[in-house]
Amino acid sequence: MLGNWSFGDYFKKDACTMAWDLLTEKYKINKGILYVTYFGGDTVLGLEPDLECRDIWRSIGVAEERILPFGIKDNFWEMGTTGPCGPCTEIHVDLLGPANRTKFINKGLPDLTELWNIVFIQYNRNSNGTIQTLPQKHIDTGMGFERLVALLQGKISNYDTDIFANIFTGIQKICKGVPNYGGKFGEKDWNNLDTNFRILADHARTIVVCLADGVIPEQNQKLRRIMRKVFEISETTFKKETGLLKELSNYVVENLGSVYPELEKNIQQIHQIIDYEEEVYRSLRANSTAEWGKIIQDEPRLSSLEIIEMPGLVAAYKEIKNLSNNIITPAFGFKLFDTYGLDEETIIKVSQALKLQFNIEGFKNEIENAKIRSRQQVTSNDYRIYDQLITNKLQITEDFFKYKYSKKNGNYVFDKLKVKLLKVIRNNTSIMRIEPGMECSVILDKNNIYTEAGGQISDKGCIKFDDGVFHIGNSHNVNGYIIHKGILTSNNKQPVEVNSVGDLEFDKVYRLNNMRNHTATHLLNSALKQLKGATCQKSSKVTPKYLNFDVGIFGNKLTLEDIKRIEEQINSVISKDIEVKTLEIDSQKLLNLDNVILVPGEVYPDNGIRLIEIVGSDFQSREPCCGTHVLNTIDIKDFCIIGFRSLGRSTTSLYAVTGERAELARKNGNELLESIAALQKSVNDNIDKPEVLEMAVANLKTNLKYEMDSVSILPVIVKQQCLEMLNGINKQIKEAAKGTLREFIEMEMQNVLKMNQNKTRGNKKYIVHYLACSTMLDTVPLQKATKLCRDIPVIVISYSDNVVKARCCVPEKSRTETFNAEKWLNNTVSTVFKSTCSGSKGQDSTLICNMKNKKINIKDWDTLLRQSIEAAKTYAEEHLD
Repeated sequence: MLGNWSFGDYFKKDACTMAWDLLTEKYKINKGILYVTYFGGDTVLGLEPDLECRDIWRSIGVAEERILPFGIKDNFWEMGTTGPCGPCTEIHVDLLGPANRTKFINKGLPDLTELWNIVFIQYNRNSNGTIQTLPQKHIDTGMGFERLVALLQGKISNYDTDIFANIFTGIQKICKGVPNYGGKFGEKDWNNLDTNFRILADHARTIVVCLADGVIPEQNQKLRRIMRKVFEISETTFKKETGLLKELSNYVVENLGSVYPELEKNIQQIHQIIDYEEEVYRSLRANSTAEWGKIIQDEPRLSSLEIIEMPGLVAAYKEIKNLSNNIITPAFGFKLFDTYGLDEETIIKVSQALKLQFNIEGFKNEIENAKIRSRQQVTSNDYRIYDQLITNKLQITEDFFKYKYSKKNGNYVFDKLKVKLLKVIRNNTSIMRIEPGMECSVILDKNNIYTEAGGQISDKGCIKFDDGVFHIGNSHNVNGYIIHKGILTSNNKQPVEVNSVGDLEFDKVYRLNNMRNHTATHLLNSALKQLKGATCQKSSKVTPKYLNFDVGIFGNKLTLEDIKRIEEQINSVISKDIEVKTLEIDSQKLLNLDNVILVPGEVYPDNGIRLIEIVGSDFQSREPCCGTHVLNTIDIKDFCIIGFRSLGRSTTSLYAVTGERAELARKNGNELLESIAALQKSVNDNIDKPEVLEMAVANLKTNLKYEMDSVSILPVIVKQQCLEMLNGINKQIKEAAKGTLREFIEMEMQNVLKMNQNKTRGNKKYIVHYLACSTMLDTVPLQKATKLCRDIPVIVISYSDNVVKARCCVPEKSRTETFNAEKWLNNTVSTVFKSTCSGSKGQDSTLICNMKNKKINIKDWDTLLRQSIEAAKTYAEEHLD
């Protein structure tokens, strides 16, 4: 779009004159193929036809029959249901020539199209639907760039211009064997090949520009669906399973890079995100297509929906299917949108296919309300207070003092601020004084306390008056008013009156730790981008004790080796004593700066943007930020990552500490490593006490679990090192003890055989035994126990890690029709434990039989064991000859 604005500099006559002059004089476009339209009025809104505009076109020299009125649908522009609006005039062009085709204007013909639209912003629509005239009038003008190029190059279609020729050539070079683009439309394009050429070229251009501008597909479902459409066409039409979009992006950059230099600058990031999204697409296709196919079999009416473009459809359909009535309510529609990623168009298609009612307007309202809720970071109570402040025309709080601090002799100086109490509000009512012990909200003329924003939490502070101290519990910024909530304490029991003057102070250590962690967050963001390429900040939290940074990484996942490199780089930047600069710039300068990290989707103001800049010889960080920061990297002192976990396919959550907390983490890590090393040395000397060693390992492992704000934090690299060492010790214990424990099995069974002579009931010889040493083994080789009892029927039972096993062997001489291994085990132990029996492969199950492993709760174990042993003994007494 080619466009520009005028805010009061010129209006209708100048706008129309300049447009006509550009087209007919500068571009030499034949006046005989141009038409103009103007607003023909609207009786519902009570708006008269824009005859002023009509007369302007007449005075310029446009033929009367080529000046046409149209209604509100075509020639009235509105920003939304409320707000600035106004009539517009349009210039249309007939690509077929100068024949008069006025009756086809605005009829949707591809060869008779709108070229230029000039909006006259002169009204404001109120919430009640009425229209008011604005005190100042503006112009918003825009012309279709591609349509203009087609006109100047004598082409009927935008796709026939040199804008797309290079991209079409690229497709043809990359996709060998695919016919060249033929420019066919409609029925002539019988196999949709040319249509898919156009889709691929147009989508590729859109994708590359969006990615270069920092739009992240993961956070913009429309872009992600466009990319998935390209992947689908690449495979089905152009027979390229992977890589087509990535290769084609180079042609887009070649075509547009001279005009949009950010394309060339960000080409590596563009490629990285395309590779990532293509991998996600292939994974989704493999996992979701089959399940969606089954759904289509049950509901063929849904076959027009594309699962690859909308992977949340499977889960969404399951919820829709369980609706008790045939209505998709606005609230449920919002859930489909918010939870499963279904857009309005898809929900409409689903509701129509399944014949469900869907309140579209209510759904739109739900989305709008959600946006409002997301913008409200304070309570509705605060907004009621705000309404009072506006009504009373109270001055906005002077808030810039929170940025006023300095360093003297290496120490930070935070001056207290003399403030005046302007307003006291309790229970939404304005009062004239604060009584001792009273909880209320106060508004001051000035403020130096940081209120939560940009991920950084609020300062702690108080206001010291002559007659008491107001202890601030929390603070909010409500549209420029800083509202402090708290309670007054007073030794002399005197109230504090409105207009009293006091000193506003905050916890200096608390603030400085916040500043350290916030500046470290910027260093972490930049280090991640430098190391991993295509990254995107998801969220951040800055507290005095730690920082939390969630980042999307579109490529290889973060490793411990990466974390080590990041820590080393950040600590190197800290040690280099680099100044942390705070610049105040406007949005234009922000866009012109190189290597600025922006939060995707964040809206930055036109002016007064605070840019935090840290630039060294081999490192730079530039981010817009409203937080408070240290003045020099050396003041961060130390940086250490203490937490690291994955939050999904692309998102990693990192926790880090600075200053004394980083030193504490390293101290804890060294102490724990020393303790583990000492245990490691003692393993061989205590191998005969495996339970003691295992308990020592378990106790040391408890040090690996900690809260991020606790005093037991560890460097995440050391934490992993400790875990590997402890797991190694456990393995060493088990390996060393394995032989000994198996010897225990033999010793235990030898003792059982000796005792069996006098313990067997009557004269029948058999053994039913619970292997007590089995609790010390990970795996219990029961065949080792039963092989010692070759001449006597035996059942051995074991219990390890809440799993019971049993094995039965009956010598051939003892086998009968009523007594064998399978019958004995199956009718006794297996029945008690509700398991099944089977013979070993290649063995006779009547001689050797095993019970399938069964998980048994420890609280039920003793009872079931007694029952199984008693049942086995009774069966042997009754059936053994």
